[in-house]
Amino acid sequence: MWPSNCDEAPRSASCRSAGIRNDARMSAIPAEPSESLPIKALALAIVIGLLGASLATLFMWLIEEGQILFFTDLPQAFGLDAAPAWWITGGLLLSALLIIAAQRLPGHTGEGPLTGFHFNDPVRTVPSVLLAAVATLIFGASLGPEGPLIVVGSTAAALLMRRAQPNVLSMVMFLGGIAAIGTIFGNPFVTAFMILEFAAMGMAPKVILLPAFVALGAGYITQIGWGAWAGIGTHGLSVPGLPDYPSVQPGDLIAGLILAIVTSVATCLAREIGERASIVGQRRPALTILLAAILTSAIAVSAVTWFDIEVDQILFSGQTGMASLITETSIATLLVIIIGKLVVYGVALGSGFRGGPIFPATFIGVACGGLAALLLTDLSISAMAAVGIAAAATVMTRLPFTSALLAMLLVGVAGAAIAPFAIIGAVSGFVVRSAVDRLKSRRSSTSTSSVHQAMF
Repeated sequence: MWPSNCDEAPRSASCRSAGIRNDARMSAIPAEPSESLPIKALALAIVIGLLGASLATLFMWLIEEGQILFFTDLPQAFGLDAAPAWWITGGLLLSALLIIAAQRLPGHTGEGPLTGFHFNDPVRTVPSVLLAAVATLIFGASLGPEGPLIVVGSTAAALLMRRAQPNVLSMVMFLGGIAAIGTIFGNPFVTAFMILEFAAMGMAPKVILLPAFVALGAGYITQIGWGAWAGIGTHGLSVPGLPDYPSVQPGDLIAGLILAIVTSVATCLAREIGERASIVGQRRPALTILLAAILTSAIAVSAVTWFDIEVDQILFSGQTGMASLITETSIATLLVIIIGKLVVYGVALGSGFRGGPIFPATFIGVACGGLAALLLTDLSISAMAAVGIAAAATVMTRLPFTSALLAMLLVGVAGAAIAPFAIIGAVSGFVVRSAVDRLKSRRSSTSTSSVHQAMF
C-alpha cells in the first residue's frame, strides 16, 4: 500500500483506526540502481505510460457515460425532465448494494481513501475494488476518480509484466499508476510534484523518479496526440469565471490566512467523520454503507428540493460544480452547500465507498473561498479560492507542494499574483493537519495508558 499518507506518521490515530501496515512499502525496488536499470526502466516507462494513460482515459469515459446514462438519458426515456428525488435515492441505494456485493469478492474492495494512494493492489483483488469504485462514481457518492485510476494503471502494468521479478513488478505498477492518475490533472507536472514529494518524505525510492517522469510524458502524449493524430483528449482542470487578480492586496493576505485555518479545520472535520464511519464500517460493513447511502441521499434531496441547489454541488467529486460556486450570490446557499458537502464527503471517505479524496476537497476549498468573498465583499474571490483549494487538498493528502501547484493550476487563470495565496493555504493546511494528528496521537496514548493502569 505504498505510498500511504500515514507512512510518515505510523503512530497516528487515523493510521491505527484504518489498520495500516507501515511495513508494506515497495521495498523490493533497490535503493541504488544497477548500471543497467536506468536504460531499461526508461524504455519500459514509455510503454507503461502509454498503456496506463490510455486505459485510465477509457475508464474515465466509461464513468462519465455511465453518469449521463443514469442521471440524464434514463430519466428522459421514462418521460422525466430531470432525475427526481426518488431516482437519486435509488441510485445511491443501488450503489450501496453493488458495494456490498463487491465486499464479498477477494480483496473486499481494498483500502479506503483515508489510507492514501495504493499502487500495488494484488491483481486478484482488483475486480472488487473497481466494482465498488464504479458504483461509487456513477451513482454520485462524493469521491473523486484518483484512487480507481491508480488501480487501473497499476493493474494493467502488472498484467503486462506478470512474469517479471518482484522488484521490477513493483516498479512498473507504480509507473502505471502514476501515468493513470496523471490523466485526471490535465497536466503532467502536478503528478510530477506529487512523485517528488513522495520521494522527499521517504515514501518512494529516488530511483523511481526519472522513469516515472518519462511515464508521465508518454501518458500525456496519448492525450494531446502527435502529428496528425489529435490524441484522446485531456481533462481541462480550471475554475472558470474567476476575475483577474493583478496584484497582491494586504487585506487579502490577512483574510487568506484566516480562511486557510478555517478551511483546514472544516476539512479535518470531514476526515473525522470519515474515520468514525470507518471504525463502524469495520464491524458492520454492509449496514454502514447502506446507512451512508441513505444519509447522503437525504442531504442531497433536501438541498435540491428546499434550496434549489444543483445535485452536482452535493454529490459527485465536485469538478463540474465549481463554476456555479463562483457566481453564487447567496450566503445561505453557500453555507448549505459547504455543510452538506462536508458531511457527504466525510461519510463517503470512511463508510465503504471507493474513490479518491482530492477533488471533493478542492470543491470545498472553492466554496469556502466564495463564502469569504461574499461575507467581505472587498476580498478577491480568486485569491480566496486559491487559499481554500490549497488548504483543503493539503489536509487530505499531506502534500503541501502538490496542493499549492494544484491550486495554481485551478485558479491560475486569474494571474500570477495568486501564487502567495496558494502557498499560504498549503502551509496552513499542513500545520493544522499535523496539529490535529499530534492531538489524536496524545489522546490515544493517554487512553491506552489509562487502560493499562486499570488492568494492572
